[in-house]
Amino acid sequence: MTSQTRFDDLASRVDSEIREVLSARSTRLYDIMAYHLGWENRSEQDGPATPTDRRHGVLCLVANRAAGGDTDAALPAAAAVELVEKFCQIHDDVQGGKPKRDDRDAVWWVWGPAQAINAGDGMHALARLSLFQLLDRGVEAEMAFRAVQALDEASLKACEGRFLDLQAQERVDVSVDSYLKMATDKEGALYSCALELGAMLAGASDESLELLRQAGAEFGVALHIQHDLSELSRTVSASEYVSEDMMNKKKLLPIVMAFESGTVHDRRRLGDVYFKRVLEPSDLQGLTEVLDDLGTIDKSRELLEQRVASAKASIASIGLDSAGGELLNSYIDSLMEA
Repeated sequence: MTSQTRFDDLASRVDSEIREVLSARSTRLYDIMAYHLGWENRSEQDGPATPTDRRHGVLCLVANRAAGGDTDAALPAAAAVELVEKFCQIHDDVQGGKPKRDDRDAVWWVWGPAQAINAGDGMHALARLSLFQLLDRGVEAEMAFRAVQALDEASLKACEGRFLDLQAQERVDVSVDSYLKMATDKEGALYSCALELGAMLAGASDESLELLRQAGAEFGVALHIQHDLSELSRTVSASEYVSEDMMNKKKLLPIVMAFESGTVHDRRRLGDVYFKRVLEPSDLQGLTEVLDDLGTIDKSRELLEQRVASAKASIASIGLDSAGGELLNSYIDSLMEA
């Protein structure tokens, strides 16, 4: 069995566990959740439903397996962290006014912001309830409550990161350090949680859990930077593509670096764009030219690579057996390539 086949199998198991969590619920609210999870379409014209990725849940199971655990027992935790991620996605789409998610209409675009918020909050509540299913899998009560605490702390950090991200949209004095803090919380918190929950349920030591939390944080930052670079690349290469993040004045890392390290002239050029009340698509092309001149795109790529290396170094410090370490690193590589 190839690694990718193994990961696909784990994704199917996470998906089945989430279906079980929702199976006893029957109001229209859960149909909205099913739509966001990729299980249902609004009409036949939408084509066949395709489940969206389950990367956080899979990462939880990969960490569990790498640490020598029983993935069957860890499935409720994998479903829980995945449901929190989907809760965050729904809220992100509302906050950013993004009409599309995974090439389909976003939940809020179909049912309105109020019902989208209801669906997102409901998924967060279901995530917590899912963790109590650990008790039915033979997990001791103390361990189950530790898992609930870890998930709640990660959920709160994810919200704090989103607060910082939104706060930065109308500011030009955002530093690289504050960007990294935001990305660590917004993106890294749930990756840290997925790794922690999986290994915790396998009986990993506190020292190992701390190293995995560090690895998850570093990996989350790397993925956040990768997203920023992808938005810039698509804006330059696709004349018809308009980055919603950039139009919303999101402070992508190369832009933050440019404001922090650029000359007065450079900052003035950036200010010509960011002090505008409303951006036009034509503004984005000029913005990328400034970033090219300052070399901040290449610097951001270097920082991305450093973060991935740091995540892998933390994993190596745990002392997993060769098969476990290889499995975990292989899944991280697959996500970076996705």
